[in-house]
This record gives sequence, C-alpha cells and structure tokens, in this order.
Amino acid sequence: MEDQPTVPVPNPLLEEALACAGTGLCVLPAVRTGDEKRVALASWKPFQSRRPSEDEIRSWFASDGGAMCLVCGAVSGNLEMIDFDLGGEAFDAWRHAVEAAAPGLVARLVVESTPSGGRHVVYRSMSAVSGNLKLAQRRIEADGPEPIVVGAKSYVPRQDASGAWAITVTMIETRGEGGLFLCAPSEGYVVLQGDLRNPPVVTADERDLLLGSAWALNEVPEPVVGRSEPTHASGAAVRPGDDFNRRGDVGELLGRHGWCRVRGGENEHWCRPGKSSGTSATLKDRVFYVFSSNAAPFEPQKGYSPFAVYALLEHGGDFSAAASRLAAEGYGTPAERRTVSHGASPTSPALRLVGHERDQPMILTVRHLRDRYPKMRNPVIHGLLREGETMNVIASPKTGKSWLTIDLAIAVATGELWLGTFETVAGDVLIIDNELHCETSADRIPRVAEARGIPLERFQDRIGIDNLRGRLKSIDDLVEYFASIEPGRYRLIILDAFYRFMPAGGDENDNGTMARIYNTIDAIAKRLRASFVLIHHSTKGSQSGKSVTDMGAGAGAQSRATDTHLVLRPHEENGVVVLEAAVRSFPPPEPVCLRWTFPVWNVDRMLDPGFLKSDRRGQRRLAAPREREPREVEPPEPWDAERFVEAFIGDEPLALPELQEMTTGVSGLSWRRAKGFICTAERLGLVERVKMRGRGGPVGFRRTAEPQAGAATEPAPMGTEADDATSGDAEEGTQVEDAA
Repeated sequence: MEDQPTVPVPNPLLEEALACAGTGLCVLPAVRTGDEKRVALASWKPFQSRRPSEDEIRSWFASDGGAMCLVCGAVSGNLEMIDFDLGGEAFDAWRHAVEAAAPGLVARLVVESTPSGGRHVVYRSMSAVSGNLKLAQRRIEADGPEPIVVGAKSYVPRQDASGAWAITVTMIETRGEGGLFLCAPSEGYVVLQGDLRNPPVVTADERDLLLGSAWALNEVPEPVVGRSEPTHASGAAVRPGDDFNRRGDVGELLGRHGWCRVRGGENEHWCRPGKSSGTSATLKDRVFYVFSSNAAPFEPQKGYSPFAVYALLEHGGDFSAAASRLAAEGYGTPAERRTVSHGASPTSPALRLVGHERDQPMILTVRHLRDRYPKMRNPVIHGLLREGETMNVIASPKTGKSWLTIDLAIAVATGELWLGTFETVAGDVLIIDNELHCETSADRIPRVAEARGIPLERFQDRIGIDNLRGRLKSIDDLVEYFASIEPGRYRLIILDAFYRFMPAGGDENDNGTMARIYNTIDAIAKRLRASFVLIHHSTKGSQSGKSVTDMGAGAGAQSRATDTHLVLRPHEENGVVVLEAAVRSFPPPEPVCLRWTFPVWNVDRMLDPGFLKSDRRGQRRLAAPREREPREVEPPEPWDAERFVEAFIGDEPLALPELQEMTTGVSGLSWRRAKGFICTAERLGLVERVKMRGRGGPVGFRRTAEPQAGAATEPAPMGTEADDATSGDAEEGTQVEDAA
C-alpha cells in the first residue's frame, strides 16, 4: 500500500509574518491572553535595530496560534501607527479633518480594527519618525480616589493643585521609533482597508497633517509658550506681552511672515511658508498650535501665545526686545510701558512664560516627564550618538581623523554601516572644515567613496561642505551662521577641527571657556535637531596609560560636557589604532582595532585591542613567556572550542596564567577569545577544573577523561549564549575569571 502524500497544515500567521518580513517589516511573535499583551520573547530590544531572519520567524511561528506584532521606526522603513483608543470614538472626526485638508489621503492608508473597537492607522514615512506620542487626551472629573473604569481599562484618579480629583485618558497616540503594536491576523484584529504587508509611504507634510489633525482633537490644555499667569489684583499693571495676548492681531502677523490660512472658523488651519495647501498649525482660542516639524522657528507639538509668536517672528525669540517694542507701540498700561522701555526685563518673576526655556524653571513631575518623553532620542549612529547629542573624536595629529570624518559623513548620508560595524540612520550631513582647502576636500571624498564601493550619485547631493580655511569663524560666529539653517535640514554636522573654533581670548585649558562652548553647541543642536561631531586632537605623550576621557587636549569639561567621547589610540602594531568610546546614552561599546588601508580605516578583529603602544622601551602589556615553549599552532581553519582544547589543554592541569602565556602571539587568537573557548569547553564537558597542589590552591583546567556523550556534537539553538560562545566572542564568563 502506497504512502499517502503529506498535506501541509495551513499556518496563516506564519504566512503573514513571512510576507510582512518580505516587504521589509520587522515581525515579532506576541502573546495576547485577556488583558495581557506582550512580545513572546525574553528581550526584543535587539529587534529595534535589526529585522529577524527567516529561520527565526519560522521557529517563532512554527505552530498555529499566538499573535503577531510589528516593530515601528527605521527598522521597518519608518513605519508608524496612529492608535485610536476608547472604542475609536475620535476616528471619524480625525478622518473628516484629514479628508477636508487632503482629499484621498485617508483612503491610501492601512486601517485595521482592534478587539476593543478601536482603530489602527498604519503607514510609512519618507522622513524619520519620532518616538511614541500622545496626541489627544481627555480629562474626566472624579468624586474621589476610587478607580474609574473607562472602556475596558481601570484608571486611578489623582488630585490636582486645586484639590479636584480627575483622570486623564488617551484617545489618540502613536507608535513610532522604538515602539510596536499587535496587528492582524492576530485574534481580534481585522484589516478594514489597505494591505498591511505593504503600507503606503507618506511625505513629511502628509505626516504632519495626519498627526496635526489628531492633535487638534486634544481636550487637555498643554503649557503654552509666552502665556503668563493671570494677575488677580485690582488695578494691577498690564504688561505689554499680556496686552498683546489679549488684543494683538496674530493672524495678520502670521500672514506677513508667509503663513497662509487655509480654513477659517473657531479652529483655524494654517499652512507654513513655502506651501500652498495642507495644515501645519491651528489657531484656536488665541493659541497657535504647531505640529509641523518644518515650521521654524516654531517647534512641533507646542502651543504658542500671540506674544510668543510675535517675539519669535519679529525679534528672533528675544522676549525682552519684543516687550520693549510693544510698549513703544502702546501695548500695556502706561506704568508698565515706562518700566519696560527703561530696560527692565519683561520676564521678571512676575511674568512666567510657561514652556519658554530662557531663564525660566521647567519643573516636571515624574509622571509628566515620562508622558512627555516616553523614550530615548532616536539614534543617528547606533551605539554611539543620538539626535541632538554631541560626540568628540579624539586622536593624535596626522592620524587620519579627516579621512575618518569623510567616511562617517558618507555612511550617514547613505545609511550604510560606519566602519562596517556601527549602524547609521540616513540623513543629510554638513561638514564645516577649517583645515582643508576646497580642492583637498574635492579630491578626498571620491577616494573614500571608491574605497567603500559607494557611487557618488548616492550621496553627492546629501553632503554639504563649507571650507573655512582663510575665513575662520569662532563658536560665537557660528551662532549667527546656523541661524540661517532650517531646523531638521541636517541630521549630522561635523566641525573639523574643533580647536580652530575657539572664541577670541578663549583658552582650551579653561573649564569655564569649554563649558560655555559646549553649552552653545547644545543650544544650536537643539534648535537644528541635529547631532554634532567635533574633531579634536589628543594630549601630548603616550596615550596607553590614560583613561578614555583623559585623552582630549584641554580642560576636563570637554570630555564631561559631550555625550560621546570617542578616541583613537596607537596599537603596538604599526598602522593600527584602537577605537574606544565613553558614551552617555548607550551601553559601553567594545573597543575595536582599526587598520589603515589608504584612504580608509578598516576594522581588524584578528588583533587584540588590549595591546596599546607605549613610549616606554621594552614595555609590554603582558608578561614575557615562561621558559616552557608554547606549542606552535597555526591551524588552517578558524578556531573553535574543540580545536583550542586539542591544541593547548592536556591531561596535566594548567592555570590561566600559563594558558595566557601559551596563546600569546598565536594568529587569530586573542586572550578574550581564548577565555571564551575555555568557558565553552567546560560547558560541553571537554575540560574540567581541578585544584592544583603546592600553589596555594589555584584552579587549573585539564581534559576530561570521557566527554559527555553528544555534548560536542549537538548544536546550540539559535540565539542562545552557546551560539556566541562557540565562536569565542562571548563575554568573559565569571567561571573562567574565578579560576584565575
């Protein structure tokens, strides 16, 4: 009797996961049981920056059932989702607002229903997306501290400053960079419109409209820039700014600066300069709410009073000058006009400009802090630098820092790996170089691109260069220089070389001078929403005995004020440096060796970063070998735990110092890799640790008489610790360290 052919069992969840992955979406397994919704992995953080392999997806979704989620942000092609909660009650109002401003836009988007009756709106953005945002909320009064159930969720009321009990519920929020969401075909999720496997791509302006239309539905007042606390005393003087807030013509002011009103009514819609359609901001109840990320000098997701609009547009954000001018035009009571016109600051303690950063406290409770900043800033160079941060690159003169700078600029402009190691987020780059001539930059950039195999066409319109040699500018000059650049124009700005931007009379050895310079750069970075890289020289003399943060020349503030302090130190092998970094917002990166191959630096993982070059003659980091001759081992194949045991460990136990001496200088075998192999070999039963006599009780390693059956032949599951350890790249285990 012939065998019946096996009929494959349908697995729609696996099929959908593979299909989504095939279009560049990051797919993860999920658990949804009752109120529990989570990723079905011990940790999903690595998948915020990499997509899973097909093998991983097949192993996760091998059995039917379970749930699926998508990771948002750059890893999924700038995927973003707008979540309409509370049964999706705000969805129709949002849809009508978007349709009125951009007919047909909503019809292009993916829309799915959720088990609670809400809606998910899914799309990809041409520009980078931000982290999760709360767009529209509602305040609900309560009788006391007893929990209140809204929809299917329970909320605990809190007492505000006036003593009233209330809860705040979120109607609309996003899932962006670093976020994720459950989706169809998980149970209870149904796609109503579009194809979730291939979400549409929206422009930056269209995204602004989608988010702004949701933000316009917010029912909880946000702090407003330029709005003072009300004055209740009878006969109190009225400040010019307060008076302008009440009767100034903010619409006329916006029109004079290129803004266009596209819809009237109680909630006016305004379009930013340079556009003729769409909505970039709204004007309601004399508050100008901006949600466009390209509406300088305004910041997105903020509300501005008429006085703040006037100060920003007419006086570059100088509120004092704005108040003086308004007083001269007749705003404010006479007494207050005289005070302002004679130079008194309008931002005295009596006038508290809520949300304005200049000289005003911005105290947030932990709750509001977490609500406003739910995640870290988006990375620009993963593991090293985030948006708005600064990074020092420190090395000795003539080390090749400028070549490294060009390599970094090309990597960010194209979104390629920097040095084949660090992931970057693509964006435009500006290099301000005060050492090289224009001809030198024009010659070097194509050389680096050719060495990396990257065509000029991919980035030649995404990198800007301003060679300042012969027309140097100080850091103070750069404030005015950058004022002409639109926020968001550049993702990365490189200053090469940093010492030439020193202000007149400034001293790089003075902590006060350096702190002021970094404060200035921080303010510029915040306004431009860009990251800064500062190329600087190291201190004189040998660098091998110094900590990473002590390498830069000048006062200590230059390493403490920056977010990342990256250094290049000479390796004991010629033409090699060791890259190390002290970082503020990432886990400490592992040092790596870079080998110079004109015109670029390349990572050489066969070298040990621990061997730094020293100016002291004859000094080495490790002790000289003992009289016992090391075994000559030059295996033609890569090292693994079994080969290591065969080459170095016998029946006689050896302590770690002896093994370290024996492996020194062996090609392709650093001491860190050797310890990884020892740890793996012990786990697999290839070696055992024993007490060594006559040496004060140290522990040694020797081969086991009979390895555990099957221990060395069964491969470890993908993603386990053994998977890393067998290659010798595992972190130094405590078991091996204890043996020393």
